[in-house]
Amino acid sequence: MLIETMDDMTGDFKEIVSRRDNRTLAMQLIYAHDISPERPFDVLWNEILHMLNVDNLSESYNFARALCEGTIFHRSEIDSRLQSFLANWNFCRLTKVDLAILRMAFFEMLYFSDDVPAVVTINEAIELGKQYSSDDSRRIINGILDQLRRHLQVDEKTRL
Repeated sequence: MLIETMDDMTGDFKEIVSRRDNRTLAMQLIYAHDISPERPFDVLWNEILHMLNVDNLSESYNFARALCEGTIFHRSEIDSRLQSFLANWNFCRLTKVDLAILRMAFFEMLYFSDDVPAVVTINEAIELGKQYSSDDSRRIINGILDQLRRHLQVDEKTRL
């Protein structure tokens, strides 16, 4: 969703893209990178902005870019942590879309924890799963991310 707002510095109107739309774009890019890892991230980034006809709004997608780059950079750590929460479930059985959503949410919860409450990240991930994946993905995504949320709360308490 695009929102027009007044730029305090210039007095011009600028368009702002919601965080939900940023997460959607990030999930799509993480998915695209997963199925085409040989393609450089910058190429995928520019192609999807062009395809969506939002080249001129690239600054409005800074959150999406940060989510993508961070998720891709920390992928092995994220996958390791993700696998530790998969009780009686095989990592390879996760759909590519669910995996992209989970990786992005793990990155957001682990590295943007001061910026975005975990429940917001979880709810946004569930919504992405409902919109882009299977009927079962809501339960899978919620269950795994809730385990991570509880684990992070315990870690936070032990650091105090």
